[in-house]
Amino acid sequence: MLIGLVWIVGCYAAGIALIHILHSRWTRREQAGTVHYALMTRDDQNTVEWFIRSLHFFSWLKGRAITITIIDEGSSDDTLAIAYRLSQEHHLNICMEAALDWDDWVSEHEDEQMMVVRLSQQGSLETAYKFL
Repeated sequence: MLIGLVWIVGCYAAGIALIHILHSRWTRREQAGTVHYALMTRDDQNTVEWFIRSLHFFSWLKGRAITITIIDEGSSDDTLAIAYRLSQEHHLNICMEAALDWDDWVSEHEDEQMMVVRLSQQGSLETAYKFL
């Protein structure tokens, strides 16, 4: 009888803790706002899919909403094909640098937290994750 009572109280306490954790993550997500990542790519077919999936996974873990824009600088490999395939699963904006006016693009997104990442540079992944 006593063991059953301890079991019920323990389940109740675990439920309360779970509700508090979920509530704190939800309110933190609303307060944090959206982080906008601009990924500069050029022949980065080996890293673009992994980078996008990692950003989405870590943003989910931290409870932050993200938006990803892929800006291609004239890739000659399958970078754009991979990006278009991933845009079916995740919300991605894909732009070609030739069609992009940087001043207009920056003025459109000036109210958001912005992180520009060049995938070909070493250390860009660590910087991007610290920003989350």
